Amino acid sequence: MKYLPLVWAAIMRKPARAILTLLSVMIAFTLFGLTIGMNATFEAVQEAAKDNRIYTIPRFAGGMTPLPLAAARQIERIPGVSVAGYQNFIPGYITDPKNRVFLQMYGDNARKVFTEYPITPAQWDMLHNERDGVLVSQYQADKWHLKTGDRLTVISPLVKKADGSTTWTFKILAIVGDMAYNTNGYIWGNYDYQDKALPLAKQSQVMNLQVQTSDASRTADIAQQIDESFANSPNTTQSITEKAAFDVSNSGVDIAKVDREIALAGMFMVLFLTANGIAQAVRERFAEFATLKTIGFSDAGVVGLVFAEAALPCFLGALLGVGLSVGLSGMIPHLMPPSMGTPPLPRVTVMVAVWAGLCALFVALASSALPALRLKQMDIATALSGR
Repeated sequence: MKYLPLVWAAIMRKPARAILTLLSVMIAFTLFGLTIGMNATFEAVQEAAKDNRIYTIPRFAGGMTPLPLAAARQIERIPGVSVAGYQNFIPGYITDPKNRVFLQMYGDNARKVFTEYPITPAQWDMLHNERDGVLVSQYQADKWHLKTGDRLTVISPLVKKADGSTTWTFKILAIVGDMAYNTNGYIWGNYDYQDKALPLAKQSQVMNLQVQTSDASRTADIAQQIDESFANSPNTTQSITEKAAFDVSNSGVDIAKVDREIALAGMFMVLFLTANGIAQAVRERFAEFATLKTIGFSDAGVVGLVFAEAALPCFLGALLGVGLSVGLSGMIPHLMPPSMGTPPLPRVTVMVAVWAGLCALFVALASSALPALRLKQMDIATALSGR
């Protein structure tokens, strides 16, 4: 610690260069925190995915042609299926078309499928018994300033009632907890309420089935069985396990790999800038390092000063950058327009901070390696003479 003033004086000899280097390192580590944090988010979502759950949707017309409600009963007869939940949707807006909202209308057996959601049995009972009621997650409640007992009016041009009306009014039964991977929150309503309000031709239809299996090891096989059982019917299906649905690598692009490559590019930028700055600083002060050796500094001591000169902006930039990435990730929901959903948020975990620290250490070591080698091999007399 007693050499810290010496290191600080060396860094601040060129204040502009020091500040620009620190800013560059901070920006690179901000990018690092966000990209690696996003990978942590994807991993957490994948880990949270249930290995005994299947999603079944209509195969054709972009999944927008509904299935008959009877399909749920047929699926429940497949060996290994314990329950088949079902749902419809009410997409619409509140007051202004810009204020888009999306209601998911579930059958009562959804409570047997989504057991991990923070909804109590009493709240499920309320949803089942009060047909026009909805459960609203805390995120959606905060977004639309809703509280228990309020009335929620949704205008849905795509979902018309039997009387031609597009206005749906609901009672807020309870404000419930959010799920970490469901960044937009949720509003859940009663399937039967919506179904009975639709024109007769559109009743008893579902857009999505959630199938829970009794044997997790057979989930993928059961998903295939479901599709095979409807293969020759007018209502063909497409089934996918939740594990596969939540696996971002199935999207055709390995997003996690892209994130790592972006973070790596940032680290190369930091390495280039820091190495160039340290090399230039050593060249400018070659005679000073020779003087230090003359008055008794060992090779290790001189190398240590060079390393500290590289490490200080690296570690400080890493600390500031990761801290900034934490702040930015928390601001994303507030920066999104009301009409847009919130994307998955980066999770800047302790491990992300640890990786940032290790990268900062690597950059400091790599940046100071060649200048340190040059100092170790220098001829003191030549350096003191200024040649």
